[in-house]
Amino acid sequence: MSCKGICQSEITWKRAIIIKRQADYRLKNMADSYWLKSFIWILKANLVLWAINVVSFAVLFALGFNLVNSGYFSKIALLETGVSFLVGGALAFSGSALPSKAKDQVLRTNEDWSIDNLRSSEKRANKYLILAVILFVECLVASFLGA
Repeated sequence: MSCKGICQSEITWKRAIIIKRQADYRLKNMADSYWLKSFIWILKANLVLWAINVVSFAVLFALGFNLVNSGYFSKIALLETGVSFLVGGALAFSGSALPSKAKDQVLRTNEDWSIDNLRSSEKRANKYLILAVILFVECLVASFLGA
């Protein structure tokens, strides 16, 4: 191998290392932004659910129901947990091969199942499943506090 070939290979290795570092940086930032967006979505959803709980509690209290000692918040949080787990499970299942093939048969489409569809549906489902876990912890805290 000539000197020219050795020098060129060193340059390409240096360039390859730079490209790899840039790709790693972009991948890290992409992952961080996905989790940050998911975290913000979960906080917003949790705040909306608690706002609904407070409003429904206020309406029922105004109608004369005494819900303070009946464990209202823990029961409602447990119900919301179950609904969130069901929605997350349905979203995760919707991207798998069986529902995709069933949809193709019923709607007569020729869409092929892909791993990308499965991953995107699991990403959507992760938000609901994490929200359900947080709601379950809130339910446990509310039940221990007697609310």
